[in-house]
Amino acid sequence: MALRGVITTNFGFWILDFGLRGWLVPVVLGLILIGPPTAEAAIVRGIQEILAGIFQVPLQTIVGTFSGPPVVGTLFGAVNGVVSGVGLVAHGALELAASGVAVAKTVAPFVLPFLL
Repeated sequence: MALRGVITTNFGFWILDFGLRGWLVPVVLGLILIGPPTAEAAIVRGIQEILAGIFQVPLQTIVGTFSGPPVVGTLFGAVNGVVSGVGLVAHGALELAASGVAVAKTVAPFVLPFLL
């Protein structure tokens, strides 16, 4: 007995074969239902990026020291750590600021009656 949309392999496993609609519709519906990340996730991501940016200078200095020539590798590692660290800290700060605005818009209707 053959089922429509099901292929039986030699080992007895069933493989679902629904064509393009078989995987496209669940993926699109999943993306619609998941939606963008919440403001709380952006706060955590911003804090993670700031912490990662702080540790980039010593980490990249060590990596440059062990992977390159003794003095030049250390200098290039330090410069690379400063540049990537500044970028991560700036992006994390902007992420925190943007998520703070989103949280403030959500919380403002509940806080304003107590302030007036």
